Amino acid sequence: MNNQIKHLKYRPEIDGLRAIAVVSVILFHAGFKWIGGGFSGVDIFFVISGYLVTYMMVEARANGTFSIRDFYERRARRIFPALILVVLGTVPLAWTWMAPAEFLAFGKSVMAAATFSSNIYFGLTTSYFDSTTDEKPLVHTWSLGVEEQFYLVCPLVIALIWRYGKSRQTEIFLALGVISLIYAEWALHSSPQSAFYSPLTRSWELLVGAIVASMKLQGDVPRWIGRHEQMLSAVGLLLIFISIFGLHDARFPGVAALLPTVGAGLILAFASSQTAVTRILSNRVLIVIGLMSYSAYLWHQPIFAFARLHFQTTELAHSMSWMLVLLSFVLAYPTWRYIETYFRNSRQVARKGIVTLTSIGTATMVAVGAVTIVANGFPNRFDAARQKLLETAVFSSKRDACHTWGKDFKSPSAACTYFKDNVTWAVIGDSHAVEPAYALAEALAMRDQGLLHLTFSACAPAARYESPAPGCSKWQREAITRIEQSPHIKNVLVAFRYSMHLFGDHLPGYPAIPDRPLHIGGLDTAQSRQLMWDDLVATITELQKSGKHVFVLAPIPEIPRPLQQEIAASPRMATTGNFAGVTRQWYEQRNRYVLDHLRQLPWGSDLTLIDPAAILCDPKECNAVIGGTSMYFDADHLSVSGARLVMSQISGDLVSGTNH
Repeated sequence: MNNQIKHLKYRPEIDGLRAIAVVSVILFHAGFKWIGGGFSGVDIFFVISGYLVTYMMVEARANGTFSIRDFYERRARRIFPALILVVLGTVPLAWTWMAPAEFLAFGKSVMAAATFSSNIYFGLTTSYFDSTTDEKPLVHTWSLGVEEQFYLVCPLVIALIWRYGKSRQTEIFLALGVISLIYAEWALHSSPQSAFYSPLTRSWELLVGAIVASMKLQGDVPRWIGRHEQMLSAVGLLLIFISIFGLHDARFPGVAALLPTVGAGLILAFASSQTAVTRILSNRVLIVIGLMSYSAYLWHQPIFAFARLHFQTTELAHSMSWMLVLLSFVLAYPTWRYIETYFRNSRQVARKGIVTLTSIGTATMVAVGAVTIVANGFPNRFDAARQKLLETAVFSSKRDACHTWGKDFKSPSAACTYFKDNVTWAVIGDSHAVEPAYALAEALAMRDQGLLHLTFSACAPAARYESPAPGCSKWQREAITRIEQSPHIKNVLVAFRYSMHLFGDHLPGYPAIPDRPLHIGGLDTAQSRQLMWDDLVATITELQKSGKHVFVLAPIPEIPRPLQQEIAASPRMATTGNFAGVTRQWYEQRNRYVLDHLRQLPWGSDLTLIDPAAILCDPKECNAVIGGTSMYFDADHLSVSGARLVMSQISGDLVSGTNH
């Protein structure tokens, strides 16, 4: 490597590449189905960041001008001013439109954004592709967390390389990138949610940019490859467009992420003033969008999230989505022009000024988050009537301790029993069984009896069904075996969210009826649904043969929006005794397959149906609020109060002693 390296010149095609990245992300979050891989724009940003940061650090080291203090000052000037403005600007809207539980989560995300740990926070709490993620104003700050964590490590890595292996710099970056990619692919199988956000699984994408920077600095690109820069840069652009328009909720950041990252890397490596790709990406409109891409990225997610909260919909009309896309850029321009540009100029804002701004801004964000957490989301923001409703929209106090989920699930052998030691009942199912279990246990306690709690998120009691929950089949087998081998358990409640497993999520597009394809072992959808149902019946039959009385909870009516959101947005909910969630007709159409099959089961002395609709629905409506009490704590899980009401169909007999 030469001791002196020429200063990195401005490359307009990089701003054009930024424009493609930010527009694809914004359109994806706007909900347009035709850009299903728009999320890969973030991966393009990672490659660009890795390239620029590595080039500047190596260049400064080669020229003897590197300063760790200067490096982090530049990062602070680039990132903090606009971030502070946007994050604090979202607080009043969150205060106005968010329910306490949402505002509490928002406060935690503000703290995470302030400390650049958003990726860790959302990795523990949020799946990026869940429909509810669209309503989290700061979920997009996860990518800033990944970048900042990379910036913390990168100077140290480069320092070590320059001390011990400067001549092998490119090879070292390549080796580190391959290790990260292999780990990412492995992590996608063991814990896909955390893998999406992890700096360890994402670092290879930034290292793609670092590899390109190192190759250009060291002159490692063979001449025969360089002669094909037109073709290679064009291939890079093609790969990017394939990823943006061709991917749909792909397994990221594994091998599938090679499409946008390699594409961006090829453009950074081979695009030049002589290539058509540079001429395309140097379009003035693209350059302007690229220059303000950071501000546009910061603004777009809060805009879409608050629009969805305000209008109480997860799917915005296309005309509204386009207006919000435009608004993102309307806000981005002054933020870039008067905030970003101003604070990045050291002649206008001295180092002391940027340190002061960063310190005060960070402290303010942390304080806002901390106060929100301590105040539990400020439920007293609402009038007394709505506060009362919100107080009943709560989940079981046993949910956190006794319900299990994810790859580190709790074994059935360690399952909870409560409230009495004389365990005569078991409850098995997914998260929809948690609150019914609690309500049942309350009634049992009055007869000095207890309950065994066996629930696993997204895990239906059907062994051959390919659940999205890792380890579900094994867990179900162990749970059923434990019940069968417990002679003191005489009764079993089976409850789970049939419709989600069979037909897909209910939230998008109400009153539309989702009909997601289901494929088990190469079978078509109809065969797969029948197989799953047969497996459920087999589970019920097996429990009956072991001498258990099985109680089956029919489908719980689902409502279009989390009830706490509805309460926060609708003052009139608190002024009426009952408040409709969905029509009875929609509930029956949504669950027709399940209800028809339930009618065919041999109900009798050892098989009993519990019908939530008999309690929650009248002939026209299924109610979210009954008698001034919340029946749900979100959009599909019963609240404790709702579960008590539904389970009263059998709990009254338990208390009176007419049911064993």
